[in-house]
Amino acid sequence: MTNNPQAELLGSYWGSVNRWECDENDHLNVRFYAHKMNQALQVFLLHQNLTTQADPDAVLQRIRVQHIRFLREARIATPLRIDCGIARVGEEELDVLQLMVDNLTDIPVAAFVTTIVTEGWQLHHKPAVPVPDEAAARGLDPAAAYSIPHSRQEAESQGFQVVGRGIIGADECDAAGMLLPHHYIGRISDGMPNLWAFLNSDADCEARQSGAQGGAALEYRLHVHAPLRRGSMFCQLSGIRALGNKTQNMAHVVIDETAGRCAATAEAVGVAMDLTTRKAVLISAERRQRLEQLMIR
Repeated sequence: MTNNPQAELLGSYWGSVNRWECDENDHLNVRFYAHKMNQALQVFLLHQNLTTQADPDAVLQRIRVQHIRFLREARIATPLRIDCGIARVGEEELDVLQLMVDNLTDIPVAAFVTTIVTEGWQLHHKPAVPVPDEAAARGLDPAAAYSIPHSRQEAESQGFQVVGRGIIGADECDAAGMLLPHHYIGRISDGMPNLWAFLNSDADCEARQSGAQGGAALEYRLHVHAPLRRGSMFCQLSGIRALGNKTQNMAHVVIDETAGRCAATAEAVGVAMDLTTRKAVLISAERRQRLEQLMIR
């Protein structure tokens, strides 16, 4: 790792946090982290002459994996800049490092490493930028193998709970009718309150309803296996894979019920957060007992 990895990165996005992009915790919702990062990816690849302005959304359908670290809260009106650089060039794929920083302090807010398919591209030599520690995997092992359910019934047999279901709308899709990548994270985020309904104790539910407690993701890894399309009926199932003192490792499966296949999977490391101190809280004994009873098999 170099002392200043951003020196080799290209500023690809400037913006800020809007109130309507914030969730019940009064900070930027995960879907809008991804939306801004994916815009930066489009700009960066245009500068690299790897895509064209004629169809900028096409590159987003090449995304296969996004490994995400949420480093600090982004609150309303935070000025943001996203710097991008090529981190790895493989035979059939490319990793792009994306660092979102508070443009006032230059402190990193989030880090993405996005893997995209490069089939049909002519890749010349591209110098790689080092991946800083804050962008590297921490609580999620990228090499850890796990069984991917291919139907709702298979997922439920492993202990997953149905927490989301619906139809993909035209406003969530690109011009070709393919679901835009940030909506995978967004739809999964929408299902989380239903997961907490299974997992939270009465005291936790009361704390959330009163606004004293919320939840936050620290790390996230999204895999797009078979993209959803406009009109696709989907089902989201979620569950708990592992527990720490404060952290819970969650797994999510998005089933395309129209096509009869797994569309996407995701893993996340999350915490319950005291919304007064803005700090993670310990998992109570009562809540841990409920979590343990609903662990994925």
